[in-house]
Amino acid sequence: MYGFKLSSRDVAFMAVFAALSAIVCRVIPGMPVIGVSGSNIKFDAVLAPIYGLIIGPYLGFLAGLIGGVLVADSPLSIYTSFCTAISAMVAGFLTQKSHSSQRHGFKGWMIAASVVGLLISGWYATWVGQQAVFYPVLQFTGLIAILVARERIASAFEKSDAKVRYDWKVKPNYIFCGILTIVLAYIFSKTYLGSIWWFFPYLSLPSYFIGGVIILYGLIGHWIKEGLVAAVAVASYCGIVADHMLGNLIYIGIFGLPPSLFMEVLPVSIVERFLFTAIATLFGVGLIFALRSAGLFPQRP
Repeated sequence: MYGFKLSSRDVAFMAVFAALSAIVCRVIPGMPVIGVSGSNIKFDAVLAPIYGLIIGPYLGFLAGLIGGVLVADSPLSIYTSFCTAISAMVAGFLTQKSHSSQRHGFKGWMIAASVVGLLISGWYATWVGQQAVFYPVLQFTGLIAILVARERIASAFEKSDAKVRYDWKVKPNYIFCGILTIVLAYIFSKTYLGSIWWFFPYLSLPSYFIGGVIILYGLIGHWIKEGLVAAVAVASYCGIVADHMLGNLIYIGIFGLPPSLFMEVLPVSIVERFLFTAIATLFGVGLIFALRSAGLFPQRP
């Protein structure tokens, strides 16, 4: 049964993560929101799923919310603080096998699927969503991933408590694939390809990053079980797309943005969210592995 008893370690982690969100929001410039002058996407969106993975859905929610509110300078930034909080919650529930109250018990993946499903329903409840019916492709992808994987995400996360081994063995196949991905990224950056397939240039930066991650995994990946990488990647992706949709609904409610704008920026959003997922996976796997190896990882239900 999932309890609400907090240890000093839980409180310390929540405080550290809230402070980290606040620092990232204040120090690192965000990405501008197309169509809304002066608004930007803060990079705490990348970190939020990691909070849920490490300290669970509830404390992760609070860490993301408190961190955003601490540096909020407008009502809009207070509202969007709930986006990172929802991201941490979804990721936390996906890596938690069950949630139990005094009367009811639910699987963690069921709650995560319900949250993503409600956000998709919220999109179609707006006049914008009724005209831009294909926009939630990222969220539908996340929902399908949850419904297909279900408890396997939490099981892989729990079973991947790998022990540190000091023998160094590289994985040549991964290194080769990483180099090939970087070569493709360089090709994607060529301007002449943009005249043939307009979305190719958008693939360049994420491909460089993904190629680097694959090479890094080929060098040190034998220390980490593949199940951990998969669980962190899927949970992070679902959290990040939940953040994305809640942000869309907030911007529709405040600014009344037209459907055409959402469809125009959809390719950018796809690249952006996959890049966020890759970064969250890289840092999440590294931090979880380090905390488990040091015996500092908080106890999860």
